[in-house]
Amino acid sequence: MTIDERNVRFTKIYLTMWGVCVFVALSFFVLYKFGFRLTNKFEPVKVATIELKSNQSDLQIFLDNRELKASFQDGRYIIKNVIPGLHSVLVSKNGFWPWTKIVNVTENNSKSIYAFIFPTEGATAKKISPETSEYKIASKGLKSSILPEPASYVSNPTNDESITEWLKTNVPNFGLSLDKSTALYIMNNTIYVAWISSSEPPPHYFCEENPCKLIMPVTISTLPIQSVVFYKDRRDVVLFSAGSNIYGIELDRQGTQNFQPLLKVNNPYFYQAVNGQLYIKDGNSIFSVSEKV
Repeated sequence: MTIDERNVRFTKIYLTMWGVCVFVALSFFVLYKFGFRLTNKFEPVKVATIELKSNQSDLQIFLDNRELKASFQDGRYIIKNVIPGLHSVLVSKNGFWPWTKIVNVTENNSKSIYAFIFPTEGATAKKISPETSEYKIASKGLKSSILPEPASYVSNPTNDESITEWLKTNVPNFGLSLDKSTALYIMNNTIYVAWISSSEPPPHYFCEENPCKLIMPVTISTLPIQSVVFYKDRRDVVLFSAGSNIYGIELDRQGTQNFQPLLKVNNPYFYQAVNGQLYIKDGNSIFSVSEKV
C-alpha cells in the first residue's frame, strides 16, 4: 500500500468517525430539545416536571440533595427536566421547620406536591380586644366550631354503606375541604379523612393498598383532640390541637409524613374562618394568628 493510498484510507476513516460523532451529537441534541434524558442505564426517557406549592415564599429547594434554582410561576415553584423515578425533595427556609418528601415521578408527567412549613419559634399570635368587631366574629366562630365526632357507640361505615350518608347521619358537622372532595372527622382520638368526590379518582395516599380505601386514618393522638380542620384551602393537610399545641400534619405518608408544630399555648381551641384566618381561644382570651402562616 502506497503512502497516498494510506492517506486516502486514513482520511476516509477520519471522516467516517467524525460523521458518526456528529450524528450521535445531533441525535442527543434532538432528544434533549424534545425533553429526553438518559437514565443511569443509558436508556432515553421523557423527562417530567415537579410543581411545588407552599404556604411560604423565598424557599431553598433541594432535589436529591442538590440545591436548585427553581423558577417561580403562578404561585408555585417549577422543577423541570426531572428523570422519572424516586426523588427526594427538601424544602427549607431560615427560621422554619424543614419539609421533606420522597416523590415518585413518572415519565412525561407533572407531579404536584405541597410543602407546608411553620416557624420553629411558633406562629405569631395577637390578642384581640373584646371591644372590636373582629372579637365578635371570632367568638361566634369559636362557639359554633364543634369537634366532628360521632357517638361513642358508632363504628366506621362498612364497604356496603354510603360514606356520605354515613357522615350525614353520624357526623353532621363533619369537616369538608374547600373543593368538597374530602371529609374530616374524629373517632377514638384518631383523625380520619374520607374521599367523597364522585368527579375524580382518589389521590394516591388513599391507595396504599389495592383496592383503594376511601376512608383512612391520618394520625392517632395520645392526648385528647380539641379542634381539627383542613388547613386553609388544602385537602391534603390538617390542623389539629391536642394538649397545649396546635399541629399541622399531611395526609400523604409516602416516604415521610410531615408533622409540624404551629403554636404552643396553654389550652388551645381554635376556629378557622373562611378566608383561612385562624382564631384561638386560650382560657378567656382570643388570639388571631398571623395570616403569613
